[in-house]
Order: sequence, then C-alpha cells, then structure tokens
Amino acid sequence: MADISLNTAILRYKAVKYVHLAKQSEAEDRGEDDHIPVDYWDKIEVLEEWDRPAETLGEAMEALEFAIEDYEAGETPRIPAMMKAALGWMKADAERRAAE
Repeated sequence: MADISLNTAILRYKAVKYVHLAKQSEAEDRGEDDHIPVDYWDKIEVLEEWDRPAETLGEAMEALEFAIEDYEAGETPRIPAMMKAALGWMKADAERRAAE
C-alpha cells in the first residue's frame, strides 16, 4: 500500500470513478457500448485493504461518509475498512484525551 493519507486514497478513487462514469455516459450519448472496462482496480484495492486508523477527525468523517455511500449504493467491500479506520481514530483520540 502506498504511503498516502486515507483522504488522498478516497479522493483518488472518487476521481477515477467519476472519469469512468463520464466515459460511460459519453459512450452512451454516442450510441456506443457503454460497458467501459474498469481500469481503477488499484484504487479500489487500496481502500479495501486499508489497515491504518484515520489520522484526523476529518479523515474519520470522510471514511464514514464513504462507507455510507457504499452501503447505500450496495457496494460493500470497502465498508469494513473505512469503518475500522474511523473507529481507530476515535479510539486513539479517546486515549490521547484520557492521557491529558
């Protein structure tokens, strides 16, 4: 896994996903086959295999929002990883506060 932040990983995934959806839409508009091969599996895998806590409250919130979007869309493989990242930040923050 690349040494990038969770927020960066989520944004990279969303960026390539939306480019993919735009390609599908353009093909459909032209009356062509809109089944464009998915070429961003590496971005998906980074999120599915995420094993570190979120680093900030903002990242934790982004991870939960992303998991909810997946849940609502019916795409579930990334949900546990994102929820664990958010929970990891919450636990670490609680420990930091308790130590103060």
